Amino acid sequence: MKRLLFLCAYALLMVSAYAQDIIVTKDAQKMEVKILEVSKTEIKYKEKDNLNGPTFILETKEINSIIYSNGKVVLYNQDAPAVPTIDEKTIEILLLSGNTITAQLVEMNSNYVSFIVNGKSEVIPASQIEKVTLLANGQVKEYNGRAVSTSNGAQTTGEPTTAKPSTPVANSGRIYRDNGHYLYNNAYIESAEVERILRRENAAAYKEWQKADRLLIGGGVCIGIGGGMALGGLFTLISHNYTACVGIECGALVPLGIGLGLTLGSTARYNKAINIYNSKFDHTAMQLKWHIAPTELGFAFVF
Repeated sequence: MKRLLFLCAYALLMVSAYAQDIIVTKDAQKMEVKILEVSKTEIKYKEKDNLNGPTFILETKEINSIIYSNGKVVLYNQDAPAVPTIDEKTIEILLLSGNTITAQLVEMNSNYVSFIVNGKSEVIPASQIEKVTLLANGQVKEYNGRAVSTSNGAQTTGEPTTAKPSTPVANSGRIYRDNGHYLYNNAYIESAEVERILRRENAAAYKEWQKADRLLIGGGVCIGIGGGMALGGLFTLISHNYTACVGIECGALVPLGIGLGLTLGSTARYNKAINIYNSKFDHTAMQLKWHIAPTELGFAFVF
């Protein structure tokens, strides 16, 4: 028993003695060493193959990173992340839905706010805005009948903004899909907000939306299973078991295909939910129908 303990202790000492640190220099060279001392300006180390040899010194300005034998990683000479510049026209718009938009202001009045974001001009009616903050000086304008406040806490009476835009918004109330995004009253909204609108205003559309959610979740699970099987099949190549690899990879195609089908089906369901909701904005077409009978002839307008 004592001999076994001695051997274990000896093995641990040997592992500790041969565990090496790695210095990565700024020119991408890797040096396997034993670090002896670290300061702000330099690193003292010995070569891994000559621990009884001379001690070397390397300035920290020449180092990109150090990977210690215990797995700890220390980075050196990393550039600080660039701080985005804020000019006098940079604004943050807080919508009543809870979403925020950072953009460049074009015009702001009691009826709407127009701005540029990602190089595209946008307009949001005041009826959808909670407040607009001018980031350069912290000035805030709150909408929907609230006051205009400044960063120093002073408040002035602002003009009421409960009125809707002076010019009607085209197709107001409809929901449109725009490359995976949703447009509502000339403003982009998140899918969670679409779901809230459907739940509040159209039970049939909301039911279809829930079906789409379930299909999407099911598709994601199947794709995950198929992807896991495909990855597992690749690991069988380590043992050169090519037959098993081919069998597993072929089997992975089944859940992957099902997952893809469910995902595509969820997209169709989402579109159907939007169509059901938008149907209430469609005006019934007026049709002219003829009425023919053995003793009479006439026509009627059908709405």
